[in-house]
Amino acid sequence: MSFSYFRFRVLSTFALGAACLARAQITPAPATPPAADKIDHLDAFVVSAGHDSKTSFDLAQGTAVLAGDELRRLAQATLGETLTATPGVSSTYYGPGASRPIIRGLGGDRIRVLDSGVGALDASNVSPDHNTALEPLFASRIEVLRGPSTLLYGSSAVGGVINVIDNTIPDTAPDGHAHGTVELRGAGAANERAAVVSIGGGDQGFAVHVNALKQRTADVKIPGVARIDAAAPANQPGGTLPGSATETFSVAGGMSVFWSAGHAGAAFNHYETNYGVPTGDVPPTSIKMNQNRADFAAELTSPFAFFLGAKARLGVGDYTHAELSGGTTVNTTFHNQAWEGRLELPHAAIGNLTGTVGVQAARSDFSAVGDEVVTPQSITQTGALFALEEFKFNDVTTLQFGGRAEGERITLGDVDRALPAVPGYRARTGQKKNFGGASASLGVVFYPAKNWSIGASRAYTERAPTAHELLSNSPHGGTGADEIGTSGLGNEKSTGLDLSVRKRAGFVTGSVGIFANQFSHYIFEQELPAGAVPAANNPAALTPFQFIARDAKFHGAEADLLFHLFDAQGRHVHLELTADSVHAEQTTDHTPLPRIPPLRYAARINYEDGTWNLLLEARHAMTQGRFTANETATAGYTLVNASASYQLAAGRMSYEFFLRGNNLGNAAAREHTSFLKEFAPLPGRGVGAGVRMNF
Repeated sequence: MSFSYFRFRVLSTFALGAACLARAQITPAPATPPAADKIDHLDAFVVSAGHDSKTSFDLAQGTAVLAGDELRRLAQATLGETLTATPGVSSTYYGPGASRPIIRGLGGDRIRVLDSGVGALDASNVSPDHNTALEPLFASRIEVLRGPSTLLYGSSAVGGVINVIDNTIPDTAPDGHAHGTVELRGAGAANERAAVVSIGGGDQGFAVHVNALKQRTADVKIPGVARIDAAAPANQPGGTLPGSATETFSVAGGMSVFWSAGHAGAAFNHYETNYGVPTGDVPPTSIKMNQNRADFAAELTSPFAFFLGAKARLGVGDYTHAELSGGTTVNTTFHNQAWEGRLELPHAAIGNLTGTVGVQAARSDFSAVGDEVVTPQSITQTGALFALEEFKFNDVTTLQFGGRAEGERITLGDVDRALPAVPGYRARTGQKKNFGGASASLGVVFYPAKNWSIGASRAYTERAPTAHELLSNSPHGGTGADEIGTSGLGNEKSTGLDLSVRKRAGFVTGSVGIFANQFSHYIFEQELPAGAVPAANNPAALTPFQFIARDAKFHGAEADLLFHLFDAQGRHVHLELTADSVHAEQTTDHTPLPRIPPLRYAARINYEDGTWNLLLEARHAMTQGRFTANETATAGYTLVNASASYQLAAGRMSYEFFLRGNNLGNAAAREHTSFLKEFAPLPGRGVGAGVRMNF
């Protein structure tokens, strides 16, 4: 596929979406969006966007919010699969047990995954076989941010921020009643059995909340056989993905105290999971992960000095995961003892200027012990100052801008060995590597007509390399690679541009947008030629990959359009069309970058009347024909999904009975973005059911 054709495809997606929005001008747009527009997202408040929550319609950058019925319908066992239907978001799919989000082709340490505003404090950014230590089924909302607001959360958020917000620390004053949800679900392609409990309540300024989950799945059903690589056995059994079973248990409890000028609270969470890594190894590989985490939150809502209030958040985590062979033999154990804290101070208005200033600090003590010590022990410390401001010129133009200064220090722990990536370099115990960087963003929101907005933003970001990118030097069975760091890597610099058009009322609502990102010293793993690593350093004869830096560029388009076919008397029928596309290549030698998602588009039609909710959707991924020299093309696929739910009220109780079918056509589907593309296809046909009780 030529670049000119791709550019035509991006521009035509943008133009078609804009034309559909413009066509909606024929229908008079009411001043206030109708209630049925709630599915559209544009009027959903984005609480992660700064000191005053704004709607997606009023932000310079593209955002997506999953909440309510839609989140409950899409929630999966992993964060990546929960978000994969969101325009611009794909996943690292590493089987049913591990999947991390990818935004516009960017993943790993370029995506900040947050737990209610602070880091997940796990090891999911180190390797795609490491799951996030977050439970999507506890989430009350999930926000996906790009652009200026990401400066609040770190320079490593160049790709975006995913903030998973739960209600473990209550942030709303209690009303004297208990509220909660109990959900049971089962069946599906993985024969899932799950129970979820979320209960909260309180009185007289004191609130408590408890979440609990128990989930178990079997090896997932697939169409055909699992392995399609050249080494696949000719007689491998089909029908299931061996080594993909999972088991998860999580419990969390929190409390808050409220007073007239604010609130403060704390929570404790225990999360443990044991999931298979379906690489086809014999004996099979699995990961046993657990994290104990404490969180503290406080908000002051009364003004003091120059500030309108204050918001503080602190997370402290103790994370461990063991990579097992045959379910019992421990090969390697990873530890991460980490904390992250932040303080946000919204300041008083200076004329038409409002905003937030703040400080953030974090520390991570990461180590590994065993056969696959890919990265030596290291302590990473970061500190940052940031500001996010807004200047309202008039009723039709608002300027949003921000800046961040960040410093990072990596201190090596117990290590004394040569790194072959840079001859003559030795990593020494106690050695320190210091990095500093600055990021800035400028955006504008323009309101050309009633219920229309145009958002544009320009951002510059500097990301310091991680310890994994600098210091890796060992075979890693989880990715099937011998991973080698490059100790001389410097800051990765990027300049990004976003442009989007939105409409929030009328027959057609939604948004279309285009984006571009230019990178200097983009860091990624490149396969080395055979024999580049001595056999003594790679006894398992895994493919060697080295972290290198090259210039690169990304650009693409996204569209999310909602057609209000029928809205009357508490009933609606909506047709939603979505699409996303990204083109990425290293410009140093003009070759594609690895594991970039293909063009995707989807159509879903939804009927809702307050009692019944019926949905039918088809999601298609095109064949990915642009790949690196060491990859292969990935065939396109179409997934047909459907769901139905019925709600029944009985006093203070309400019951929702639901039935869901995924991949009803039993299509063979593989993700180009996955390291396990040739080992682990997506699940086959699965039909699951459940009941949710609310009070």
